[in-house]
Amino acid sequence: MYLKPHASRRRHKEAQHARNNRAEIVKALTQGHVSRRELFKWGIFTSLGTLANINGLSPFATSAYASVPTGVPRSPTFGAMPFTYRMPRLRLEEPHKLTEKPNGYELDLAFPGYLDEPEARRLSYHTQFTESGGDDYRNPRFSGGPMEGRPPGEYFAHQRWREYLPQKAFIMTLGRLQNGYSFHPNFPDQDRDSVWTFNTGREEESVLPPPLLKVRYGEPVIFRHYNALPEDRRKNNGFGSISMATHNHNAHNASASDGASNAHFYPGQFYDYHWSTTLARADMINTDASDPRASGPDGYGGLTYVKGDHRELQSSLWFHDHRFFFTAENVYKGHLGALNYYSGPDRGNETLNDGVNHRLPSGTELDWGNIDFDVNLMISDAALDEDGQYFFDIFETIGFLGDLLLVNFAYKPFFEVLPRKYRFRLLNACMSRFIRPGLINDRNRWVPMKVIATDGNLMVNPVSVNLLDPMGSAERFDVVVDFSEFPVGSRIRMLNVAEHEEGGKPKEYLSRRDAIDQDTDDPGVGTFLEFRVVGEVDSVDSPGKKHYASDPDYSRVPSQLTEQIPIVDPVRVRHLEFKGTDREEGLETGECFPDCDDRNIEGFGWTIRVNGESNHFLNANRVSMLVPEPGVTEHWIIENSSGGWDHPVHLHFEEGVTIDRDGRRLSRLERGARKDVWRTGAGGQVRVQVTFGEYGGAYVTHCHNTVHEDWAMLARYDVLTDPNDPNQSSQHVSVIPTPDPSKYGVTYRDPEILPEGNPFSKEYTGNPMVGDDDDDDDDKPRRRG
Repeated sequence: MYLKPHASRRRHKEAQHARNNRAEIVKALTQGHVSRRELFKWGIFTSLGTLANINGLSPFATSAYASVPTGVPRSPTFGAMPFTYRMPRLRLEEPHKLTEKPNGYELDLAFPGYLDEPEARRLSYHTQFTESGGDDYRNPRFSGGPMEGRPPGEYFAHQRWREYLPQKAFIMTLGRLQNGYSFHPNFPDQDRDSVWTFNTGREEESVLPPPLLKVRYGEPVIFRHYNALPEDRRKNNGFGSISMATHNHNAHNASASDGASNAHFYPGQFYDYHWSTTLARADMINTDASDPRASGPDGYGGLTYVKGDHRELQSSLWFHDHRFFFTAENVYKGHLGALNYYSGPDRGNETLNDGVNHRLPSGTELDWGNIDFDVNLMISDAALDEDGQYFFDIFETIGFLGDLLLVNFAYKPFFEVLPRKYRFRLLNACMSRFIRPGLINDRNRWVPMKVIATDGNLMVNPVSVNLLDPMGSAERFDVVVDFSEFPVGSRIRMLNVAEHEEGGKPKEYLSRRDAIDQDTDDPGVGTFLEFRVVGEVDSVDSPGKKHYASDPDYSRVPSQLTEQIPIVDPVRVRHLEFKGTDREEGLETGECFPDCDDRNIEGFGWTIRVNGESNHFLNANRVSMLVPEPGVTEHWIIENSSGGWDHPVHLHFEEGVTIDRDGRRLSRLERGARKDVWRTGAGGQVRVQVTFGEYGGAYVTHCHNTVHEDWAMLARYDVLTDPNDPNQSSQHVSVIPTPDPSKYGVTYRDPEILPEGNPFSKEYTGNPMVGDDDDDDDDKPRRRG
C-alpha cells in the first residue's frame, strides 16, 4: 500500500492528491457534512464497502504513471533514527478516597473537599436535571443540557451499588493536547487538535503518554470522565468526534458502565462509570468469599476476600472510546489508557510469600501494584501528513494502516532494563494492523519469552515461545523475559514479522531474516523497540531511589498459574457469521441509527448473521441476541464468511474459554485459554464457551478491527436478571430502552428484539436446549469430558 522510498516525485504527488481527497471524506463525516449513506449513494463506496476504484481517490486504483497501484505516501520522519528516544512509561494516575454521605434512600459518596466535585451517585444527575427543571444540574458549558451525560432513571443507575460500593475514584478529563508534544524529538510538535487524550483531574489540556490506572479486587472505583473537547465539532483537525463513550475492556461491569450502550456524552459533561471489580461468577461460585485465591491485596500485606471464581481473575486490561461509528478515529486520536487489575495471586509484589501470591516480576517497594519491573507496552501504528501532523486515512472500510510503529506513543524508542526478569504487558492498540512480535539478540537470534497471560487472563501453565501468536487489534499478551543471561551493554530488540498489503488481514508472516532485513513493502515490519541492559535504573515505585544490577531478583514464574475451566454441555449454541453483504441475497444495508429496516436502504458492507437468519449491522435499537437468564453457559461458533479478510472478534462483559479452531487443535497459546478477542482467520471459525452472570443490560459483540466496527460490524445483545433470584440484587434488569443522546439531554426508544436471537421465540433458529433428556424440566449445563 505504501509507496517505495525511491518512488518518483510525480507518483508521490499523485498519491498525496488521492490521500487529500480521502481526508476530505473523513473530515466531512466527522463534522456532519455528509452521512455514510450518502457516500454509498454517490458511488464513493461500493456495495462491498470498498472505495470506488478511481484514480485520485483510492490507493488501490492504477497509477497514471505506472502499472501499479497509486499507493499511499510514507510518513516523513525528519531524520529521526530508530532507538534514539527513551520510551516513556505510561502516566500513573492516583485515585481519590470516597466517603459515605447518606441521602435518604440513596447512599451518595463524597470526594475530598478540596476537589469541589459533585458526589458520586447511584442515579445519574441527569435524573435530577429532568425532574427539577435543571437549574442546579446544568452543563456549565451549555445551559440547555444536563451536567452528567449518563442517561437518567433506573435503566442507567449503577447496579448493585451498595454491594459493590465504590471506595476510590479516578477523575480524568479528555481534552486538547498540551502544546509541545511530539512522537520523537525530531518530529514537529503536534497541533492541539491532532491528538485528544487524557489529563489528571479537571485539567483540560491533555498530555501524553496515555494514562495507567491500577485497580485491585475488593476495591470498587468510580471513573469520572470529563469531556473538555471543543463544542464546535469542526475543530478536530480533520478527524474525531467530540462526543464520546468509554469502554473498560473487558472488566466484569454492569452495562451502564460498559461504555457501549449508545450512551455517549458531550463537551462540558461528565460520566460516572462504576468499575465494580466484581469477580465473575460471584453469584455461582465461592459465594461465601472463603477462597483466598479469590481476593485482592488489602494494602497491609494481607488479602481482601471476594466472591467469585478465582479462575476468572483478570490482570491486563485497557479502556478506550466506544462512540458508535467513530471508535477508530477517537481511539487513534488518543482516547485510550491501560488498566492493571491486581489480585491475591497476581499481587504486583515479588517478596510476599503467603502461598497465594505468585511473586511475578514487579518490584518490592509497595505492598501491591509495583511496576518497577512490570512494564506496559502499548503498541500502535501511526501516519503523519506532509507537515508531520497525526493523520487518519480512511483507505477504505477494510482497515487503516499506519506506517510508523509507536510504543506508548513514541516512535521506535529504547528502554533500559537490568539483567533480571521483567514482565511486559503487550497490547495491540492499532486500529486494524495485526502484529506478531518476537525478541532478537545482538546476533539476530531469538530470545525466549514465557507467556503468562492472554487478554488479561492468566494461563494455566506458562508457555515458552520465541514468537508470539498473531495479535489482532485489542489482543494482549503478558510475557516474562529474563535478561539475566545478557551482560550489561547488550541490546535486545522487539521484531514484528506480520506483513500487510491492506488493512483487512496480514498478507503473510515473514521469516525472522526477511523481517529483520525489511524485505517487504510494508514499513510496519521490522524492529520497533530496543531493550538496553544497563547497570542501574531509577525506581518508578519509589522516586529518588535506584535499582542496581547487583540487586537480588526475588521474582519467579511458577509452573502453574491457575486452574483450567472445564468445557461443559451448553444450554444453547449460537452461530455468528461475520461477513460482507452480498447483493445476490437481495440485501442492501446502510446507515441505520438508531432504528430502521436494513432491507430497504443502501449502504454498509459489513454485517453479522445470527443463527443463519438475516444479516445484522450496527443498530443500537435492535437486540440481535437475548440471554434470558444469568448463570447459563452457551457455546458460540464465531465464523468468518467475509472472504479473505480476518476479523478479531470481541465479546463485551464476559470472557470465554477457547474450545477449538476450525474443528482442530489450538495453538499452545490458545489451548483452553480465556480470552475476550478471538481472531477468526481468513474464512475460518473458532468455538468458545461463555457463561453469563451477575449483571444485566445491553452489551455488544463486534469486530475489533475498529474500521470494520465503525462501518457496522457490531451486534447488540441483552442479558436479563431475575428479581426473584436470591443471588441477584433487587434491581431487575429487563431489555433496556435505547438511549438517544444529544447535548440537550437523553431520550429513550423502545428496541426491537429479533426472533432469531431470542431462545424463547418460536422463530429461534439456534441449537435446541441441551440437557439431561428426562422429563423433569431441570435441564442444566453438565460437565463434559
